Amino acid sequence: MWYDLNEDSYTFIDLLKEENIKNKIIIDLGTSTGVLSEALKGNLVIGVDLNRKALEEQQRLRRNPNLIRGDLLKSVNQGRVDIIIFNPPYVVDSLDPIIGGGPLGRIVIDKFIKEIEVDLFYLLVIKANRPEEVVKGIEEKGYKTKIMKIRRILGETIIIIKGEKLE
Repeated sequence: MWYDLNEDSYTFIDLLKEENIKNKIIIDLGTSTGVLSEALKGNLVIGVDLNRKALEEQQRLRRNPNLIRGDLLKSVNQGRVDIIIFNPPYVVDSLDPIIGGGPLGRIVIDKFIKEIEVDLFYLLVIKANRPEEVVKGIEEKGYKTKIMKIRRILGETIIIIKGEKLE
């Protein structure tokens, strides 16, 4: 099916509201049913997801008319985008295509870091993903990083990283 709204989504929505992002072109990567897209009104948001059923549900809910079915950033011209937001599949040791991130929960996260070229992005990880290693990979790619939000919930810590390309 698709990923249901959970504490990670609420944490990301809180951050997006705090950042007060306006008049930008934004990719909501792994958009699922579009709750993050919906939080970015006042911007042109393009939702990208591999899951056809999630995109159909988003169309049914009328959250975002700008949808692309694609695998991560392969179908995106990053040079024309201001910001990418990404709440990836991050569950450790799960291969479920909707929530699973494999060993360390980082299969999709590491692939994203390899593909990223945009000037600014927000990436959600959990403590079990070893965020210090994620940050190191992002910085090695030529980005300045900042931990924007940390939220501890039952049994897990949610972390949102901001990456800004160094000039």
